[in-house]
Amino acid sequence: MSRRSAYGARLDYSPPPPTNCAKFLYYSWRLCSVVFSHFVMISLVVAYCILGAVTFERLESQHEREVKKNISQIRANTTYSIWQMTNRVSYLSQSNWTSDVLDMLKEFENAILLEMKVRGWDGSESPDRLQWTFTGALFYSIVVITTIALKQRLLGFYWMLKVSLSPNNYKLDKEVCSKSAPIISNF
Repeated sequence: MSRRSAYGARLDYSPPPPTNCAKFLYYSWRLCSVVFSHFVMISLVVAYCILGAVTFERLESQHEREVKKNISQIRANTTYSIWQMTNRVSYLSQSNWTSDVLDMLKEFENAILLEMKVRGWDGSESPDRLQWTFTGALFYSIVVITTIALKQRLLGFYWMLKVSLSPNNYKLDKEVCSKSAPIISNF
């Protein structure tokens, strides 16, 4: 006899309960898929940080060495100019020498400030003390990741707050959506 009656109604049929082996396999598969997905995610983040650290170190450490070398040259040129000016004059007048040296030192000071503001000099001339080591670059990569994540969370929170404060909670404010959508889609 079929499971359906003459009028097409289904008879009650319940599947047998799963066996212990089936339960074990099901939960093992769920555990493996969760662990594997987290492992892959963490591995990708670590690989991104290491790749970023290597890239930043290669790009920025050479620039930092050039800036330090340039500072040493500026200092040596200023010292040499003061020495040459002192040797050129047979009779030293304190007021003339002082005013000339002050002019040279002001030029030196302006050159140092330019190197600090524009080229990022940190105040150290030693080529052994670099900021862009692998460790510093790794730290910078981690900061970049956390800053991006924080910005995304803040933008999402701002968008939700604006939507919840709109006059009609069931309709999205068109102005909010038009301003927020391009910002959020850029990530």
